[in-house]
Amino acid sequence: MPCWSPVCDPAFDPIMSVTYLWLSLLLFHGTVHSEPMKKRPKKCECLGGYVDCSKRLLSGFPESLPIWTEVLDLSSNKIRTLEIDIGSYLNLTTLKLYKNGIMSFPLFTSKASINNLNLAHNKIDTLDRISLENLPRLISLNLNNNKLAFLEDNTFPYSNHLRILNMNKNLISSLSENCFDTLTNLIDLKMSHNRLSNLPIGLFKKLTNLELLDLSKNNLTVIEGLLFKGLVSLKTLILRQNNIEDLLDGSFYGLTKLQSLHLEYNSISKISKGWLYGLNSLEHLNISYNRIDQIKGGWESCENLDELDLSYNNLQLIEKNDLEHLRKLQKLHLNNNRLSFIEEGSFNNTPLLQILQMDDNSLAWLIEDAREPFNGLKNLKLLSLMNNKISFIKKEAFLGLDNLKELNLLQNNVLEIQEEAFKCMPELVNLYLNSSSLVCDCSLSWLKEPENFLNLPFDRINTFCGFPEKNRGKSLEDVPIEDFSCYENSPKPIIIIHPESKMVLESQNITLKCGVNSTSPEKINFVWKKDNHDLELISTNHYSSFELNGVSQYSTLNLFNITMSQSGKYQCVASNEFGITYSNRSILSVVAFPVFAKIPGNSSVKTGFTARLECAANGYPPPQISWQKDGGSDFPAAQERRMQVMSKDDVFLIVNVKLVDMGVYSCTAKNIAGMIAANATLTVTEPPGFESIMSNKQVKVGEEVVLECLNYGSPKPKIKWTKNGIPLASSNRHYFTAEDQILVIMETKADDSGTYKCEIANPLGIKVQEVEVLILPLYRSLIHDYAIGLTVIAIILCIVITSGIWISFICKSKNPTSNLINSADNKSLNSSNSKDSGTGESPKRSQEQLYNDCLNISQPTVNVSPDPNLPLLSHGSVVLGKNSVVYKNANIGSLPVQLPAEKLSENIEGCDEVICDKDSVQ
Repeated sequence: MPCWSPVCDPAFDPIMSVTYLWLSLLLFHGTVHSEPMKKRPKKCECLGGYVDCSKRLLSGFPESLPIWTEVLDLSSNKIRTLEIDIGSYLNLTTLKLYKNGIMSFPLFTSKASINNLNLAHNKIDTLDRISLENLPRLISLNLNNNKLAFLEDNTFPYSNHLRILNMNKNLISSLSENCFDTLTNLIDLKMSHNRLSNLPIGLFKKLTNLELLDLSKNNLTVIEGLLFKGLVSLKTLILRQNNIEDLLDGSFYGLTKLQSLHLEYNSISKISKGWLYGLNSLEHLNISYNRIDQIKGGWESCENLDELDLSYNNLQLIEKNDLEHLRKLQKLHLNNNRLSFIEEGSFNNTPLLQILQMDDNSLAWLIEDAREPFNGLKNLKLLSLMNNKISFIKKEAFLGLDNLKELNLLQNNVLEIQEEAFKCMPELVNLYLNSSSLVCDCSLSWLKEPENFLNLPFDRINTFCGFPEKNRGKSLEDVPIEDFSCYENSPKPIIIIHPESKMVLESQNITLKCGVNSTSPEKINFVWKKDNHDLELISTNHYSSFELNGVSQYSTLNLFNITMSQSGKYQCVASNEFGITYSNRSILSVVAFPVFAKIPGNSSVKTGFTARLECAANGYPPPQISWQKDGGSDFPAAQERRMQVMSKDDVFLIVNVKLVDMGVYSCTAKNIAGMIAANATLTVTEPPGFESIMSNKQVKVGEEVVLECLNYGSPKPKIKWTKNGIPLASSNRHYFTAEDQILVIMETKADDSGTYKCEIANPLGIKVQEVEVLILPLYRSLIHDYAIGLTVIAIILCIVITSGIWISFICKSKNPTSNLINSADNKSLNSSNSKDSGTGESPKRSQEQLYNDCLNISQPTVNVSPDPNLPLLSHGSVVLGKNSVVYKNANIGSLPVQLPAEKLSENIEGCDEVICDKDSVQ
């Protein structure tokens, strides 16, 4: 309908509306009429606020649009340049200008309310900042399929609200580092199908609100670390169809909210922990159509991964830890690889897996001979093994798939299915199986039993018998159960000789043999496997012998100059058109004689330090390292717990080394192939020192002198003796013993006196000790002894003479008075409370008794021993006691004289008094 109509006018007046309609049409047609009449533009149409001027051959912006226009579609016209004055079109929010021939960005001469501008499929090569400034409310800008080649700084004004920017299919080859700095509100950025080969670090640092980034179909080859730093809100990153070969460590660091990562159709060759680091929120990862040949784990940062697509790569095996940390994984795509081996227990790391795609691989072994390969997948709903060359289904093949609903075994030429192979899948709804070579004998009769036959979805099973001949080509459903008979001479191959396990030394040659019997003359196809991998480019020999019950065929596997890498489990697989059989696995153990990688060397260590001995050996099995000291395994360092073995560093340590640790240490490396040993000498050094301090010596002439210089140290110190600085040597009188530690001087002379020094030295130091030796001359010794004797004699003579003089003097005293005697007696009693002979009593004597005692003095004295109980008085004292008279001379330094009273003479002639020293009487 025409652009203006009563339907579009909310206040319709028939008369005015007709008038206005004609005026509008005249003005509108006059404006757009810029070509000859034969190319007159068509009229625009409108519906409500939507005005459709597309495909109208317009060359410019139409005039006299309805003022209520909200969406204006000018696509597929012939507009080349465009200058727009929105003017009164305040309601215009969406402007579509795609598929024109616009050469430059439209010029908006005034502020506009447009929030959605579509300029796709034009020829714009630059962006106009001024025009963008007049679009302050712009939210979505579509520049898909233009000719933009470069974005420079400040391309987009600061005052913008742009949230969606599409620059797919341009010619952009480079970007300025700061070209996106003003797009802080951007949520969706698409730059696929350009010519980008390198992205500057920091390009996205201000795009903190970006949630989707599409860089697919460019020429990127390397993703640098921290390239996407700043994209803290990014949820989807698309890098498909580049030439990416290397993802460096930290390539996606900082993308903490990333949920979906697309890397398909690149040249990535490995999955590593380095570039996966930081993807803690990742849920979907697509790395299909790359060159990945192995998985080395690294999923620690991807524990929330829900779907992983590794299809169309070069994977050959899945090892046990390759899927570790993927416990939330629900979808795994491994189809179209070269998989031939999945290690037992690999799926224990993915307990929540629901979909497992493994089509177009070589996983026949997984179903034919593996033990419970899917154990742990209790939640699996769909398993697809299409086109995996499966010919035999083992009864344990699907154990653990309790909730499986769909099993796809199409395009596998299955020959035999063991009983109960499907019984472990009670929830199975769809079984897809097609085969034209089933061996329909008694081994398959279980399948025709009603309880099994009725529970299988045969509407999706397309199977035919290949044996016996009478049932060849018949559908499994059409063969009666009676025909599933056992045949005495079965053409199926049967193993009669299994390869034997062997242990061999490295570099030797070995042969493994496998024998198979079959009634069919058809040549048996032999395949040798190592660790469940098919062996290629190996030396094998096949030969046959005809037996009465059929044909026996053999295969030998020859391994020359065997290496450690050839250790493993070897198996023979024999097949013909009637079946396949697997031999037992023979274990080939290749052992290598120990060879030292590190040989211990001689070392010298000071006491108190740590001794370090290195020893390491290679071999297979890895040799056990042991140590001995001086031929024994028990030595002081071990007993005192000073021995440490650092197995990781191949180091043997002895801490706080002592002299007893010195010796020869032997490192022994031993395994089942043999034993080797290497010796090293540990020398313990110690600075010299003295065990004791020498003391000065003094001897007489002619006597001997012994000087001891006992020492310690390692090496043993050398000893040097000197006298007064002159070295001493052995002579008739000088002897050295105990390794020169003791010096003996015989028959000493006076000139042997002097200063003797003992100097000890070893490479760690020198110590000196000295001693004074004094030799006394002979004449000085004799005079000294003679003088002592004379002195003693003189003292004795003096005592005797003095005693005699006093006794004579006393005896010549003729008039002893009673008063004097009484006085002497009283003094004896009162002097210092003296006691008599230890009796404790001092009875007063009579004058007569004292007189008689005095008379007795004149009698000759007899030699009697002194009474030890009598008190001794000071010099010049006389005591007249009950039992004795004691006298001591005051002038001679001799012992007191004690005279017992009963020995004194009774005749007292000429003795009439006792005279006592008035100063000394006690």
